[in-house]
Amino acid sequence: MAITPRDKKELDQIYSDYSTKYEGRKEDYFALLHLTKKFKISVNEAAPCVAFGGRDYGIDAYWIDRQGRNLYLFQFKWSEDHNQFKESLDRISKDGFDVIFGERSPDPNQNDVIHRLKADLFEHQSLIDRVFMHFVFKGDTDAVERSTGLADRQETLENKRHLVRHFFDDRSVDLRVDFISDIPKPGAPAIQARFEIGFSDTVCRTTADGKRAMYLGFVPLVDLHQIHKTIGQRFFSRNIRSGLSENTPPNRKIREALSDIVIRCKEMPEVFTFNHNGVTLAAERLEMQDGTATITVPRVLNGAQTLNSFAKFIEDSEAVLSSTERQDLLQRITVVAKVVIDDPSSDFITRVTISNNQQNPIEPWHLRANDRIQCDLQDRFAEQLRIFYSRQENAFQNMTWEELEELEITETKDLRIRPLAQTFLAVQGEIDRMSRLREVFEQQKWYEDCFRGSYLKGDPRRIILAYKVGLVLGTVMRKLEERAAQWLEYAITRSRNLTWAMLIQGMLNDEHHLRDLLELYGNDLRKAADFKEYLGTLAIGKIYPVVNAVLKADEGYKSKISEERYSFLRTKELFRRCMDEAYNRYEWSKKNF
Repeated sequence: MAITPRDKKELDQIYSDYSTKYEGRKEDYFALLHLTKKFKISVNEAAPCVAFGGRDYGIDAYWIDRQGRNLYLFQFKWSEDHNQFKESLDRISKDGFDVIFGERSPDPNQNDVIHRLKADLFEHQSLIDRVFMHFVFKGDTDAVERSTGLADRQETLENKRHLVRHFFDDRSVDLRVDFISDIPKPGAPAIQARFEIGFSDTVCRTTADGKRAMYLGFVPLVDLHQIHKTIGQRFFSRNIRSGLSENTPPNRKIREALSDIVIRCKEMPEVFTFNHNGVTLAAERLEMQDGTATITVPRVLNGAQTLNSFAKFIEDSEAVLSSTERQDLLQRITVVAKVVIDDPSSDFITRVTISNNQQNPIEPWHLRANDRIQCDLQDRFAEQLRIFYSRQENAFQNMTWEELEELEITETKDLRIRPLAQTFLAVQGEIDRMSRLREVFEQQKWYEDCFRGSYLKGDPRRIILAYKVGLVLGTVMRKLEERAAQWLEYAITRSRNLTWAMLIQGMLNDEHHLRDLLELYGNDLRKAADFKEYLGTLAIGKIYPVVNAVLKADEGYKSKISEERYSFLRTKELFRRCMDEAYNRYEWSKKNF
């Protein structure tokens, strides 16, 4: 999949031949090269459809295939890194499609290719039946399939199809978004987006403006299970949780109820429907015909634990489910299903998700699970370190080994959203907020300060190193308590957040050992004994003397300790003073990732 010398030679040659005529950057000529090859056209035919020099709303080129009745839109990256498409996708979703297919007028300072595209669209409007948005690069499309951040953005862009259809006089013009390797692997399967399910006794309710609809009816569990098997955890990507542990009482009861019906034959299949609350799905589109529904891009909003429990039951009982009688019983188990038709990434769907998950407590971090920064963090840890980040509660526990292997996850433990937030706050010195996580996730500014976009850059091993301090902090705190002077012992036990933050600064300022620390302990989540020993030595040798000196030097602090008032230990001001003292003693400066 790498960029070969032959690829580079072709790009160099076409740039050399035509750069004087068309100008622009060398990378722009990747678009020209691709169009001439794909559509077997001349450079002169392709060039007017290429954006040379940027300023293009994220559309690098276009082509109208009159014979095939297709419009092709392109974004190109002369790179093997699929993550470079993320900003382009954001721009196309935010601005590009609204300018091309909506009512927004293009900025006159933008590239002329947008004006030519719109002129060609108006001229050939009745000719086009399909729109393809192709993101073309030199990398591995399998890596794209594993990317949560790109999947989220792709879904957002695909949900702009209402603009496309409105532009083409409400004809059923299809929109498809694909990532294309310029060195394609033959036979790479596309992710299935449309599914047929049984859907009986349905009723439909629409909003007054007709923009949203909800279908209510009965769906066989096996049909939902088949979708789950086909697209895996992507089925739950819009849920705020990924299902509770399989050993919780509700999940055990679900499996027991299934056993009573299918294996022990103690209950009729219809009883399950009476005893179950049902599931809620979101979908872009639903078409009904003779008791069968074809749904496009289905996502579970509520019911993940039901489907996970059903999958666990099927797995555990596979040996006894092969008979025709038992298969028939399985087919007859239905649940009440609500299918909400709207953009699955919309705020409306988020509100529906929250409202349908009230049976279990909803925490502020649950509501952030599908934020763009969380999806991008999941990609970063998976791609760089092969570590799974559970932005959704219980996501890792509900992944099969096959799914983890497909994602190329090698670490046997997962990063979790709350301790990751505390890690970020610790490195920032916001030790007061480390104990106020609800507010951090609820207040937008605090949340954005905590989960900074800059953390998507740089070396992710630094984040892992800081995160692991929290995993082994109990051991370190016990060593500190044993070392502390009697007057300071109880204060030290309550300085957990301060110690976490200072240990991170100590590691990041340890120029002699930092490279080795990253290499040895920054690639996994193991609680290595040597790492705990290093932190213990750092805490006793450097952190304790700093904290002791700061507290002894301030009569106010000493008075509060004697009165057993310890809340000051969780203040940003104390962290600042400790860092000043650490600078005086060791020349530490406050560092970030």
